[in-house]
Amino acid sequence: MNRNYVAKRNAVFGMGAATIIFVTACNGASSPPSPEAAPKKDSKEPVEIVVYNASNSTATAEAFMESDMGKEIKEKFPHVTIKFIATGKGTTPNELIVSGQDVDLIVNSVFSYPLLAETNLLYDMSELIKKHNYDISRLVPNAIEFQKQFGGGIYGFPVASAPTALFYNKDIFDKFGVPYPKDGMTWDETYELAKKLTREDSGTQYYGFATRYPFMYNTNQLSLSYYNPKTQNVQIADDKFKLFMENFTRFAQIPGNAKANTDMFGKEKTVAMMAYQIGRWDFDSWDMVTMPTFKEAPGIGTQDYATYMNLSSTSKHKDQAFEILAALTSDSYQMKISKAGTLPIVRSSDVIQAFGQAADPASGRNFKGKNVQAFFPKERAMPSFVTKFDDVIAKRMNTAFNAIAAGEKDAVTALREAQEGAVKDVAPMKK
Repeated sequence: MNRNYVAKRNAVFGMGAATIIFVTACNGASSPPSPEAAPKKDSKEPVEIVVYNASNSTATAEAFMESDMGKEIKEKFPHVTIKFIATGKGTTPNELIVSGQDVDLIVNSVFSYPLLAETNLLYDMSELIKKHNYDISRLVPNAIEFQKQFGGGIYGFPVASAPTALFYNKDIFDKFGVPYPKDGMTWDETYELAKKLTREDSGTQYYGFATRYPFMYNTNQLSLSYYNPKTQNVQIADDKFKLFMENFTRFAQIPGNAKANTDMFGKEKTVAMMAYQIGRWDFDSWDMVTMPTFKEAPGIGTQDYATYMNLSSTSKHKDQAFEILAALTSDSYQMKISKAGTLPIVRSSDVIQAFGQAADPASGRNFKGKNVQAFFPKERAMPSFVTKFDDVIAKRMNTAFNAIAAGEKDAVTALREAQEGAVKDVAPMKK
C-alpha cells in the first residue's frame, strides 16, 4: 500500500459523476458512574513529543497547534513541546521506521490502520490502560472494537468525530409543499421524497437527493467489507452488496437527479436532501433528521467514523503520551468540543446533550433550534473490516456504481465484473 492510500480512499464523487471521505459519531448511552481517566502523572521535566499525522499529507504544525487538540495539549502540558510531522514524501510510516525517527502519538483515520499495523507502529495500550486506571467504558464502544481486527489490541483512543445525518433544505420543501423528512425514515421513504422534489422550476433544476457513494460505504449500515481477512477473499458480489448498491444508484436514476452532488446543498442550494456529514453553510433554513435506515437492518445507524490518536510503538515517552490521550478523551475536553459542534466520543449524557450549545453561528455552524439529536442514533452498525486491499477494490466498485447508476449494466453483472477484476488486482498484493 502506498502513501496515497488514505487520500485515494477518501476521494469522493457525486451521485452521477465519475469523480471518485473524516470521523464518526457515537451512541447516546449514559456514562457509567465509574471515574474517568486518572492517569499517573509523568515527569514534568521539559519533553518533546512527536505527533505524526498518518492520514493527511497537507497537515501542518501550525494548523495542529491551532486546533482544539493542539490548544488543549499546550494548555494542560506546558512542559511539552510538540514536534509535528505529516505523512508525505520521505515521511511515510515505512520511511520513518527506516530513518529511525521516533514517534510518540499518531493522528489517523480508520484507513491508516492497515499500513500502521504492517509497519509495526501500532502499540497495544492495554497495560497502560490498567496502569493508569483508565475507564475505557466511557468511550464509544465500536470505535474501540474496530481496532481489535489488527491484532486484538487497543492501539489508541478516538478523539473526535464529525456529525452525519440526513440534512434537508426547508426552503425547497416549502416551495413545493412537501412535508419535511422525519427521524426514523427508511431509505425507501427517502427515495419517494426525492422523486417528489426532483423537478425544474422557473429554469432552475432542483435535486431531491445527493450523497457520495464512498462515504456511504465507509460508514455503511450493513457492516459490509470489501475484503474478508479471515477467508482471504474479495467479497463484493453477494446479495448484501447488491442491495446496498441498488439502494443508492436508484437515486441517480431519478429523472433529473443524475447530476446532484453534495456541494450543491450549500452552494447552489438546489439539493433538497443530503446524506453526508455536516458542512459550513451560509444559510440557516436547513435542519436534519437521523440517517435513513435499511428495512433489512431496521434502526441501525451509520458506523462510527472516528479520528484516532494512537500511541506509537517507537515512543520513548509512553506514559507522557498516554497522559495526553487521557486529557483529550476527558469529559472536560469532550464537553468543550461538543459545545462547539464537534461530535464527542464519550458516552456521557451531559456531554452529548451539550452538543452545539456554544457553536459560533458566524462560522456556518448554527445549531440553535436544530434537531441535533439526529447525530446520535440509538444503535450503530458494527465496524467493517479495513484492509490494505480496500483501495484497489474500491476503484472497481466505483466503476460498478457509475455503470449501474447510468443504466449501462444491472447490479448483478456490474458486481460480478468488479469481483473478478478485484480478485486479479489483489492477487499480486498478497505476494
